[in-house]
Amino acid sequence: MSGNLLHFEELFRRYRPGLIAFATSMLHNADEAEEVVNDVFISYWNGGEYRDIHEESSLKNYLFKSVKNRSLNQLRKSKVDFTDLPADESAISVSSTIIEEISRKEIQEKLHLLIEQLPKKCRQIFIMSRTYEMSHKEIAEILDISAKTVENQIGIALKFLRIYIPRN
Repeated sequence: MSGNLLHFEELFRRYRPGLIAFATSMLHNADEAEEVVNDVFISYWNGGEYRDIHEESSLKNYLFKSVKNRSLNQLRKSKVDFTDLPADESAISVSSTIIEEISRKEIQEKLHLLIEQLPKKCRQIFIMSRTYEMSHKEIAEILDISAKTVENQIGIALKFLRIYIPRN
């Protein structure tokens, strides 16, 4: 196998799961999400100029932004609201200290309901940050907003959640 193909396979294995999860969060359809991600990788492979991206963060941003754009195009076709939380409650992670005090299912349900109450853009940014572990800069680039806006929206979400989740 050529070096380019090996490099491509490594990228595919590394980023595909996160990209599919990201696309699924927008599309609410795993099959469509997988198709979008596969299309992005095919475009990346066929688009020689993009294969020259060597910096890891630039490549990651390119892939996530491409998946976001293709997902939005898909949503425009089907007219689905892309800011809702996925129906799968397991997408929300919970720290182990909380799990010790309250059952995991109960806290996930409460978090899910609370996050649903956040404004749409705030909710989307919070999910991208906490569920998909994206940096403020990555989120800002993908959503075409400033990193400070991302920081402020995450702060708003955390402040809201702190009010309704008691600390013991």
